Amino acid sequence: MTGGAGKVLFIGHGTRLPGGMDMWHRFVDDVAERAGLGDEDVARAFVEIAQPDVAEALVRLAAAGVRRVHMVPLLLFSAGHMRVDLPQAVACAEEQVGRLDLTWSRPFGDESAFIDVAVDRAQALVARMPEGAGVVLVGRGNRDEGAQRAFAGVAENVAGRIGRPLVHGYLAGTGRSLEGALEDLWRMGCGHIAVVPYLWFPGLLTEGLPQRVNRWRGERRISFRVAEPLGRDPRLVSLVAERARQVAHGPAAGSSA
Repeated sequence: MTGGAGKVLFIGHGTRLPGGMDMWHRFVDDVAERAGLGDEDVARAFVEIAQPDVAEALVRLAAAGVRRVHMVPLLLFSAGHMRVDLPQAVACAEEQVGRLDLTWSRPFGDESAFIDVAVDRAQALVARMPEGAGVVLVGRGNRDEGAQRAFAGVAENVAGRIGRPLVHGYLAGTGRSLEGALEDLWRMGCGHIAVVPYLWFPGLLTEGLPQRVNRWRGERRISFRVAEPLGRDPRLVSLVAERARQVAHGPAAGSSA
C-alpha cells in the first residue's frame, strides 16, 4: 500500500457452516489476486461467530506495528452491523491500543453487479420451470428501515428485468417474512416459485431454505427451486477488487472511522 505500511482488512459476517467460511476465504483470495494485493497487504476478521473478531484483528495489527487500516466489510447494505457493531468494535480496539488511522469502504448491496447476478440466478431457475412461475427474492433481514428501502429498490430493479411476478421477503428481522412472500405469490396464482437468496455467502440460513419452504408449502400443489447465494461471481470479485485497489494503490475510498 502507498503512503506507509498499512493493511486492507476484509470483514465477513461469519458463519458456523464450513462451506460458507471456505467460500468467503476463497472470495477474499480472488479479490486480493485481482487487486494485486499480497499476503502482507491483507488481513481478515468477522463481525460474529468466527474468529478473529474485528476488535481482536485491529489489536493484533496494532501490536504488529500496523496502525493504518482500510476496512472493507463484505456485507450487504448499511444496517446494524455497519452502523453499530463495527463502530463498537473499533472503539473497543482503540481503548486498548489508542487511536488508529482507519478508513472504510461503503457497504455493498445495490450496485449493478449484484443486481446482475441476482437477475441471472432468477432467470436460470425460471427457465427450468413451467409457465406461471414467480420469484421470491429473499434477504437475510434486519431492523433498519434504510436498508430495507434499499433492498426493496433492488427487488424492484430485478423484477423489471426478469418479467415475472416477484415478491421480496426476509429470513429474519422486520418486514415481510419469507413465508409471507411465498404466500403472496401463491395468492397471485403462482404454482411454481423460484427462491433467490440475496445473500453473499452460504450459511445456516441458506442451508435451511429448502426445508423452510417445504414447511410453508405443506399440502399445497406447488413446485419450487432454490438458487445458490451470490457467492464468488467474477463480477462481484471485480467490484470489490476495484475498491481494494483504490486504497492499495491510490487515495483511500470511504470516510475516516
